[in-house]
Amino acid sequence: MVGNALGGAVLRSVVALICLAPLPCSAQQTAADLRAQAETLIYGLDDTPQNIAAGVALMGQAAEAGDLKAKSALGRILTDGYYLPADIARGLPLLEEAAQAGDLEATTALGGALLWGGAIPADPPRAQALLAEAAAKGSTAAQTTLGEQLIGGWILPRDVTAGRRYLNAAIAAGEPKAELALGGLYLYGIGVKQSDKRALELFEAAAQKDQGKGLWQYGEMLMWSERNARKAEGYLNDAADMGQSSALATLAEGAMYGYLGGGSASRRKFDAYAGAARAAGNQKIEVLDAIRQMWGISMRASGPKTLARLETAAEAGNPEAARFLIALLRDGNGLNVRRDRARAEALLARYAKLLSPKEEWQYGVTLEAAKATTSAARKALAAKLADTPGYSEAWLGVELYKANPNALIYVLQTRFRAQGTYSGPLDGYAGKGTIRAMNRACRALMDDPGCNDSVLRPDIVGAIFQGR
Repeated sequence: MVGNALGGAVLRSVVALICLAPLPCSAQQTAADLRAQAETLIYGLDDTPQNIAAGVALMGQAAEAGDLKAKSALGRILTDGYYLPADIARGLPLLEEAAQAGDLEATTALGGALLWGGAIPADPPRAQALLAEAAAKGSTAAQTTLGEQLIGGWILPRDVTAGRRYLNAAIAAGEPKAELALGGLYLYGIGVKQSDKRALELFEAAAQKDQGKGLWQYGEMLMWSERNARKAEGYLNDAADMGQSSALATLAEGAMYGYLGGGSASRRKFDAYAGAARAAGNQKIEVLDAIRQMWGISMRASGPKTLARLETAAEAGNPEAARFLIALLRDGNGLNVRRDRARAEALLARYAKLLSPKEEWQYGVTLEAAKATTSAARKALAAKLADTPGYSEAWLGVELYKANPNALIYVLQTRFRAQGTYSGPLDGYAGKGTIRAMNRACRALMDDPGCNDSVLRPDIVGAIFQGR
């Protein structure tokens, strides 16, 4: 029942909170009225001051009164953890009930939650069924998610034909996120033949709908590949004009490293782009300033000042700075910042509130890897990672490799032995047998990450670790 799903605490809070809202209370209000008022408060619509607690209480009353859309909305809020800390025990039953009753948004949200997992166990087959159901009823969000995943093959088995069909349906319905998704697949050659031209066509179509993410991706590719600094800067500025603050951070980073015209001409652009990014609320700029301080880019290098900058930013609530600081102290930089894993652990606990539960777990496991110098510790690490396959992303593999290469090699050896592709010792060393197994695993990946270069390159190790 809905009352059970919401829990007594939420229901008891409704009476106390409902009349705190800057909206009239009335016994005659319908459930739909309550839901509309709740949305106004939760999202701060129509110049109404945002009051999430009061809005959620109103939404709870509307759900209790039987409003299907209220159940769907409240279920999404309680499971995604964006507006409030996630409460899966209350939110999931609401999503389930709304989805079973045919609510399209609930079906899509439930499918997405089961696809990614995390707070709830992942269930890809059921996720695919739910998303397919929503897609068949016209949900462009479901079509986009399902299409991208089927072409990418990251979680669901790759089916490019079906994936294209879903994405093309969403694009035909005018969904810019589908254009961005398909454009990204073409830009990086994931599941489809790489095509800058096709990617740009899709990104420019999305830009016509004021979605600048694709232009940011395209400009970033041009800049880092050093193919055309002038065009890269133009696309990135166009993306920034559409509110894509990440494009401003990319411009600042490119300027810092000399990718916007080279040398001092490029570095002179840093302050303007960094200032614009900071004004737009982009939090990566504090990390870039710390990197400049660490390596002495346009200022005197100083490890202590680097750490101070990052800690000040993290204390102010910057998650980018917190992540960078934890990883930096975990590994050191071999120059002016010494490794201090005890402090890294303390800071992870201190800044846990800035990270998602998944990120907290992932950074915690990298710290465990850093200390895994015995066979017993590495065996425990391998078992822990095997129990949480949904968290085994490529970036985590790279971070584990940075934290302790031998520990990650041990993890891979354990996996290869279970797969029957490696019969050597579990010693954490990249001997001939291990390299052969890594090469075999790399060649089996659906999208070649550059196996012919070196399977010990960090990004390739990360791809092998992810195993897609």
